[in-house]
Amino acid sequence: MSDPVSGTVAGGAALTGASIYGLLTGTDYGVVFGAFAGAVFYVATAADLTLIRRAAYFVVSYIAGVYGAGLVGSKLASLTHYEDKPLDALGTVILSALTIKILTFASQQDPAQWFQRWRGGANGNK
Repeated sequence: MSDPVSGTVAGGAALTGASIYGLLTGTDYGVVFGAFAGAVFYVATAADLTLIRRAAYFVVSYIAGVYGAGLVGSKLASLTHYEDKPLDALGTVILSALTIKILTFASQQDPAQWFQRWRGGANGNK
């Protein structure tokens, strides 16, 4: 178990880095913070993964959240008919969290079994 002070310092440093990234690139702070929060959501609770895999999941989730914010935000706005403010930050949180779930689901699957089902070999039909 990590020391609470070192965990707080690490979290603060990561959030500061995300904030500086947002300032330097001109990205909306809500999107940057939402991507950080969505990426941390799964990575912080996954104790059975190695540190390198958790770091890779975090980076992929963060990048997917930042780049997919506009698309998911516009889809949420059209589904909910909410037009007051852009929903990019909320879309970023959702996309970042779902990216890791989709990656873990895909990594646990057997591609040969999927192709066998697609060709109709799983239930005997040809």
